[in-house]
Amino acid sequence: MLGSNNLEEGMLNDTLSTFRNSTQEAISPAQGVMLIDGWLQALDGDPNLDQLKGQLNELRTALQAAKPDEQYVRDLLTSLADKAQAVAEDSNSEGTWTGGLESLSKILRNLGSKS
Repeated sequence: MLGSNNLEEGMLNDTLSTFRNSTQEAISPAQGVMLIDGWLQALDGDPNLDQLKGQLNELRTALQAAKPDEQYVRDLLTSLADKAQAVAEDSNSEGTWTGGLESLSKILRNLGSKS
């Protein structure tokens, strides 16, 4: 389950810090790819998260395109926001990381709604 190991919690903290310490418009596709790579490493080995890892890989590929498809990227961000919120609100989720996951969900949703 997400948040159950130090790598996941570290990536959550790093991701939130990245978004909080810069304007969201200032986060480049390259920075996004670096965050995604960190998440893929943190989530590696958990077969229950294959769908999430698949979406992260799709987002990574989309961000690396010469001209990223903005609507597709927004759709992926919104979908990832929904998944983050669902994990945070799951009855089996507990600990301080759930609040961070809720914050991440809001950030991703905000990014996904920008036109």
